[in-house]
Amino acid sequence: MRAILDARTVNDHYPGIGRYAFELARALAPLTDLVLLINPLQASQELNLRLLNAERIIVPHTPRSLQQQWVVPAHMRRARGDVYHSPYYLMPYAPGLPTVVTAYDLIPLLIPGGCSAAQRVVYVLTHQLAFRAARKIITLCESARQSFIERFRLPTHKIVAIPPGLGLEFAPRPAEAVAALRKQRKLPRDYVLTVGSNKPHKNLPGLIRAYAALPADAPPLVIAGPEDARYSEMRAAAAPLGERVIFLGRVAEAQLPLLYAGATLFVQPSWMEGYGLPVVEAMACGTPVACSEAPGLVEAAGGAALLFDPFRPDTITHALSNALTDSTLRDDLCARGLRRVQSLTWAHTAEATLKVYSQALA
Repeated sequence: MRAILDARTVNDHYPGIGRYAFELARALAPLTDLVLLINPLQASQELNLRLLNAERIIVPHTPRSLQQQWVVPAHMRRARGDVYHSPYYLMPYAPGLPTVVTAYDLIPLLIPGGCSAAQRVVYVLTHQLAFRAARKIITLCESARQSFIERFRLPTHKIVAIPPGLGLEFAPRPAEAVAALRKQRKLPRDYVLTVGSNKPHKNLPGLIRAYAALPADAPPLVIAGPEDARYSEMRAAAAPLGERVIFLGRVAEAQLPLLYAGATLFVQPSWMEGYGLPVVEAMACGTPVACSEAPGLVEAAGGAALLFDPFRPDTITHALSNALTDSTLRDDLCARGLRRVQSLTWAHTAEATLKVYSQALA
C-alpha cells in the first residue's frame, strides 16, 4: 500500500496534532510505502521528518490556505498514492483518493469563551466537508467517537477510535538527568506540574484557584506550555500567589520526559479533552497523576489516576491535598500508571491505522 500522510501540521503552531502526525509517521514508515506531505516553510525543528524512511513531497501551503484545495490533489495524483490521510480537518475536500481523516474533539462548540459564533460556524462546516470527503474517520478515544457520531449524525461504521501511543522517551528517567533539568530550569526538588496551553477549556485559572487553597508550604505549581495572550485570566489568578506559581512556557521535546519525571504530582484539570496525552506521558515517566472527570481524560487514565470534578475547585483542592500528603497513595498511583501505559505503543497505533487504510480502500 502506498499511503500519503499529510504532515504539514508538524510544526509549533499545532503542538498536539503535530506530535500525533509525527509519531504516526515514524511508526508507519517501517510498515508501508509512506509518502509525507511537508511544508518546509513551517517545519518543526524538534520533530524532524527528514530523518524518517519515507518519500517527501514539498507543499509550501498551510492547511488554512485556499491554494491547498488544488495543489495538494495535484501532488497526490503525481505521487500515485493509494490512500490519503489528513490528521487535521482543514484539508483538501476533493482529494481524489480514498481518504481518512483524524478528528479530535468538539471543544470549540461546547466550551464558551474559546471561539466566536462565526468561528464555530466555520468549525462545523469544515468538519462536515472533511467527513464528506473521508471514507473513514479516526478519533483518539471512544467518548470523542460517540460525540462526533451524535453531533454530525455519522454512520457508526465510518468512525473508529484508535488511541495514540507513547514514544520510547516517555519512561522513568535517571535521577541525575532529572536533577540536571531542575538545576537548568531553576526548579525545586518537589513541584506540582501541569502541561498544556492556557486556552479556556484547559481550566488553568480553576486549577490555580484550587491550588491557592493549599497550605503556603505546598510544593509550587509549575505550568508548562505555550501561552496565548488572548487569555489573561490565568496570569490574573496567579498574580496573588507570587513565586508559588512558576510559568515555564513552551518546553523542548527532549526536556519534557525529564520535567514529568521530576514532578511530585502531575495534574490535568481540563473541562474537556479529545484525549489526555499528557496524562499517559506523565504515567509513563513514573509520576502520579490527578485529572478531571472529563471523558477523554478518564479513558486515557484507564483507572490509574486520582479523579476530580473540574467545575468544583474544592474537589481539585481535595485531590491535590490527598496526593501531596499521602506518599502511599502516590506510590500506588505510580504503579497503576506504569501498568496502564504498557499497551500504549505507536506500533499498535500504526497497525490499527493501516487496517483503517485498508478498509478505506475496500
